[in-house]
Amino acid sequence: MVELEVRPAALDQIKTLIRGQKPDVGVRVYAQAGGGGCCGGGGGAVQFGMAFAKPRADDVVVQVQGLSLIVDPGSVPMVDGAVVDYVENLDESGFKITNPNLPTPDEAGMAGGCGSCGESSGNGGGCGCGGN
Repeated sequence: MVELEVRPAALDQIKTLIRGQKPDVGVRVYAQAGGGGCCGGGGGAVQFGMAFAKPRADDVVVQVQGLSLIVDPGSVPMVDGAVVDYVENLDESGFKITNPNLPTPDEAGMAGGCGSCGESSGNGGGCGCGGN
């Protein structure tokens, strides 16, 4: 079983964005170990992302208030215990995924990573890292 917390602001935003999707589509929450990428992570950092998707046979599907969150087997160890939030302030705007259970990476990285969905995702586009 995978534990995921979806904060109210994120849940509201996801429900708004998913309205235009087909009923069998959920939100894939994924993670990739390693540095680099758009979130500026270094060694040991985890990069999180989100995308609309249909579940595959080997995926774990977590139900949160009527919303299907899909996690692939390779992401389970990094996503288990994660918190999905939506922030909107002067410094950043978008989805933010953190996992307080992950070990602290080296100083070049940033534990907890990030994830962001832009407005284009409401038109069937994906979600990914960025949005700061």
